[in-house]
Amino acid sequence: MKNLQVIMIVWLALLMGTSKPLAAQEFAHINIGAVMVCEPEQALSAPPSFTEGGCTTMNGRLVSPHKREVWFRTTVNITPAMAEGTHPLGLFISAKASSRAWINGQLIGSNGTPGFSAADEIPGRMDAVFPIPTGLLKAGENTVTIHMSGHHGYLDLVSPIHFIGVTAYSDPSDAILRDYMPSLLPLGILVLGALYFSVLAIRRREYGARLLVPLTALFSAAQLIAEVSRGLTPYTYPLHDIRLVLILAFAIATGASLFLHVLARFAPKPRAAIAGVSLLVYAAVLFLVDGFDPKSSMALFVPSLFAMLIAAYAATRGVKHAGGYAVALFLFCSLIIFAPTRFLDTYFYYCVAGLLMFLFAGEIRDHQRERRLRAREQARADKLQVILDESRERESPSNIKITSAGKVEFIPTSGIAFCKGAGDYVELAVKGRAPVLHSQSLSEMEAELPGTFLRVHRSYLVNTTFIRALEREASGAQLILTTGETVPVSRRILPSVRKALS
Repeated sequence: MKNLQVIMIVWLALLMGTSKPLAAQEFAHINIGAVMVCEPEQALSAPPSFTEGGCTTMNGRLVSPHKREVWFRTTVNITPAMAEGTHPLGLFISAKASSRAWINGQLIGSNGTPGFSAADEIPGRMDAVFPIPTGLLKAGENTVTIHMSGHHGYLDLVSPIHFIGVTAYSDPSDAILRDYMPSLLPLGILVLGALYFSVLAIRRREYGARLLVPLTALFSAAQLIAEVSRGLTPYTYPLHDIRLVLILAFAIATGASLFLHVLARFAPKPRAAIAGVSLLVYAAVLFLVDGFDPKSSMALFVPSLFAMLIAAYAATRGVKHAGGYAVALFLFCSLIIFAPTRFLDTYFYYCVAGLLMFLFAGEIRDHQRERRLRAREQARADKLQVILDESRERESPSNIKITSAGKVEFIPTSGIAFCKGAGDYVELAVKGRAPVLHSQSLSEMEAELPGTFLRVHRSYLVNTTFIRALEREASGAQLILTTGETVPVSRRILPSVRKALS
């Protein structure tokens, strides 16, 4: 199990050095640095001339159609290869808005219906593509005019326009889903881990720190599902706000569960005070950070950092396994620092899966250790019970009612050396007399006899007070009794017999 934890740490380290952005298609990006923008005072049916009052030149990244209507005009440079190619081209727009687009003065399509007010607008898709008629684009500079509105959005995002560019025509959902497809493997790990360790914690009635590990996996899986939903269904732009809120909420839940798990395992007392101060700082950071992607990154980074510091402090005090936690969390935090913009989109879920597999390895190790401890405690309890039963038999011997050949008699159990099953009957080897045949099954006999009798074979029960030795032979094992008789021992039962006699 220790080796598995080392593998998890190495995996996280390799991700730091080898992870790269997912391969993207080559686009002809629009000129976003200087965009002519107009916000008309009344509804327009055609593009404005962009010379009227109220029109201005600005950075296109600052253009926001949230709760308003905007028109903007810019250019896109097309290479000769793209302009003369045979593959159809498309204008791709990923924005939280309805949109309509013109290229070189010609209308090429509409995504929903942008409008002057919410009543005029029909929400469009978050990710849309407009087919560009063959021959419309020329090599070099081309004019792009876009009409947008976002009256049905809920959140005023820092960057509501994600991307605008020209490339080979295809369904934008296909490209998005291709980027998310590698996430299906960690999703399986997260879901299976969450289910397995949830059942394990519930069966063991441990609802504290141990339940927090599967909760961390469950929230990460839910965050991943919310993330990939953009590629699974072409939703309208108002749903994008709900998706962002869900991603942030699940990121907060993931970070908080991870932090509380480490807190419960390694933090010194008073833990409630440490948790309170940490959560206040956590809330303040999330409040101050702008943008949902940065908030989601901080929702994971801050609690992971606090958890790392707690584990590192515990490691300096010699707390077992704290060092491994500190190293794994340090690598996890480093990934967020070195690649804050690529972290969520590129390899976040693999890192979370690796970190959780490290935590799962610790849970499995602890579970195995506890099983061994419980087994030893049970063995000691069983041995003590046998000693008590033997003492009780010596002080107050018990009798068993025997029915044989229509005759009923009571025989002291202390005088029975062993019982041998014979179909619906049991043959009793009684000290000082001939074998007695009893009309009862061996299983029924076992339930009535005191704890000094041990099942050593499917057909034999032995009184442990008569055992002199246990011998191993090529054909199997057998017990030598003080009466001089021998009783076979089943290979399957041999380990428990040896443990009971130790």
